[in-house]
Amino acid sequence: MTEDQRFLPILVWESQSGAILPCLTFRHQMSNVKSPHTTSPEFELGLLKDEYFFLQATIEDYNRQIWIIKALGITGTGAAIALAFQQKQDLVVLLGSAIPLFFWILESQWKHFQRGFYPRVAEVEEILRKDFHLRSPAVYGDWCRSFKRNTASKRRGYLWDGLFNPSVFVSYILEIISLLLMWKFVPFT
Repeated sequence: MTEDQRFLPILVWESQSGAILPCLTFRHQMSNVKSPHTTSPEFELGLLKDEYFFLQATIEDYNRQIWIIKALGITGTGAAIALAFQQKQDLVVLLGSAIPLFFWILESQWKHFQRGFYPRVAEVEEILRKDFHLRSPAVYGDWCRSFKRNTASKRRGYLWDGLFNPSVFVSYILEIISLLLMWKFVPFT
């Protein structure tokens, strides 16, 4: 056996921090190590917790992005109104009503992508509850119960998860209606 063959790279789970650390070990020390295909409950619990908090952080990041999209849409609508008053052209308001439509479509795509993470969050919460007898973390399940929603997330497709989701479309519909009413009833000339 050459000197390079005496060492074996392995990954070691550090239980206090939950970190997985790369290590080198002598091959003869590996004879009493369990097969990598069997995992301890503590190791699985650590992975599930990491996955759960990663998924929650990803969902929250989507929420931040969605608020930015919504703010940009409202800013665009405000700019169209200001331009219409400055130029004294009601046609600008009519054309400006397309701005919320574009941001509505963009936000609905983000909401659709975000909802793709919900089923796995519910699944991880269920595993933690049933297999590890934990009551926490349960952010998604508790939110669903408090709003009397089913925790089994139904992926209904882009139209219902995104485009026709009330948390997405209400502000854009109000913007479009406001712009159309301004176009019809506000004298710009």
